[in-house]
Amino acid sequence: MLAAALLIAMYPDWVPMRWPSADPKSLELLAHTPVNCLWLERPEWSSDRATAFAAEAARRGIATLGVIRREGDPIEAARALAKSGLTGGVAEGEFDGYSLMLVTGTLAKAKMMYLETGPRSALRFEAPVPILATSQGMWPGIHVENGGSATAGPTANPWIDTNTGFLRHARASTEATLWIAVRPPAGSVYPVQRYLQAVGDAAMNGARWVVALDADLERRLLARESKALADWGKIAAALQHYEDHREWRAAAPAGQIGIVQEDAQARLSGGLFDMLAAKHMSVVAVPGARRGEVSGGGRLVFDAPAVPAGVTDEDFIYDPRDTGANTVWQKVAGAVGRQNKGARLFNVSSMLSHVVQLRGQRQLVLHLVNYSDYPTSGITARVLGTYRRARLYRPGEAPVDIETEKVEDGTGFAIDERITTIATVVLE
Repeated sequence: MLAAALLIAMYPDWVPMRWPSADPKSLELLAHTPVNCLWLERPEWSSDRATAFAAEAARRGIATLGVIRREGDPIEAARALAKSGLTGGVAEGEFDGYSLMLVTGTLAKAKMMYLETGPRSALRFEAPVPILATSQGMWPGIHVENGGSATAGPTANPWIDTNTGFLRHARASTEATLWIAVRPPAGSVYPVQRYLQAVGDAAMNGARWVVALDADLERRLLARESKALADWGKIAAALQHYEDHREWRAAAPAGQIGIVQEDAQARLSGGLFDMLAAKHMSVVAVPGARRGEVSGGGRLVFDAPAVPAGVTDEDFIYDPRDTGANTVWQKVAGAVGRQNKGARLFNVSSMLSHVVQLRGQRQLVLHLVNYSDYPTSGITARVLGTYRRARLYRPGEAPVDIETEKVEDGTGFAIDERITTIATVVLE
């Protein structure tokens, strides 16, 4: 009981993952990884092994959450979960208010931690909770049409499916820890790079991805196949990269371009933010209620386009061929021009970046995520301000010092090392 209480006390620092087994021996796969919170579907948490699994997980400092869905009888599921010995529960998907009240009330009565992860429209940014989660989002990566060709967006680079815009708005709207529980599309097998991209897509925007593997990789991992173990090691190293520097998540965006967006807009589409991110413009998300806080100070503030009538939760995916959004993009790009409003990067067509400033410290952090399946190098960058030292961090590799130079609009540097998927440059 004491172990469970300690686990609940630390849940803002949980590193979550969907776990495909209730076999206590499967927990050995999590040794030397930062994963310390497991989501189990009902066939696993209601199995005969669940109690032993939960006890062994607690002994290892790992929380266990049973997933409850609206399908079937969610109230009966909550009552069963309350007797399972798990740490808590996750109400995933759309629930009516009455059912959700009974589910969460049942778990609270059992002194179990619980959270909700449904559509974006259900998020309450003002709620005084430690974790806000949603299961609605993009599976990150370069957008590929049915014929296998990459889609070019209005920025002329390959269009990248990303949760950047939505997560930046959410990060600006709440102090809660953000989780995005997007799963890989069913029926597909993915190279390990796609999982690293999902980790980086969330983490560089101040959130955690609830790790979810495709069915084939889950099966091979549980069977301890060597290739699956190697891939799992790379995913764990990517998670550790950000957990070793948790201060990055709380850093403030360092850009000088503010985009005002109401909650209803941000929940449905991050399109304008995503276009600016593809152009490596450092954008500050400005919730509509906070517009007055950033309207001065030299920042350019633009209003995002209104959500068209009739748009629903199912229409949140941005279409790069949308002429209305492209028109807005052209106006913003024309107003900003080639000015350095935070960072300028070159040779980064398959990458997204995010520049943040550590609060109270003279450090600038440049996040980079490569969304192609091939390494890149030869990146050059310019950031505002004067910085004398720069260091490159990559998952599972030793840090590398980078030379900096004073340039007309700030500090310049080059990254000659290969970036497979994730990299972070810290300047001071």
